[in-house]
Amino acid sequence: MKNKIYKFFIYIFAINFLIISSALFIEYILKVKPCALCIYQRYPYYLILLLSALFFLKNNWKDQLMILIIVTSVGSFFIATYHVGIEYGLINELSSCKTEISKNMSKDVLLKELQNKLAPSCKEVSFKLFGLSLASINMIMSLILTILYYKIFSWTKKTNK
Repeated sequence: MKNKIYKFFIYIFAINFLIISSALFIEYILKVKPCALCIYQRYPYYLILLLSALFFLKNNWKDQLMILIIVTSVGSFFIATYHVGIEYGLINELSSCKTEISKNMSKDVLLKELQNKLAPSCKEVSFKLFGLSLASINMIMSLILTILYYKIFSWTKKTNK
């Protein structure tokens, strides 16, 4: 039983590591600039990496860690769903997703703003995989992982009785 729980946490860590590695590969190797929400969508995966790694230091906290992982994964699903809503024009963009241009801006300031623009609009889909935006893939993946984490948690609770 204990070996299976260890394996589950290794799988959780590996899956999340692969997801983060993929996002970083797309950003730094393929040179696709992420929008602000794309960056925010990574935070739950970083947290799940930390929580799954923490299991190996404090494996008597497995139930609490699994609950935190499930809650974090639900949060990831909602962030991704929000982003998909913005992409499809169902929800207004965050202010951090927009570049504000004032009518009173000088040409030099405007040029500097455009050059310093670090992220594209959250509405823009600059990279697709299998015909889906990365936000859509993340939404689907987050839902699947949430269900998987819940199933693992339920299974470990049943086998402890």
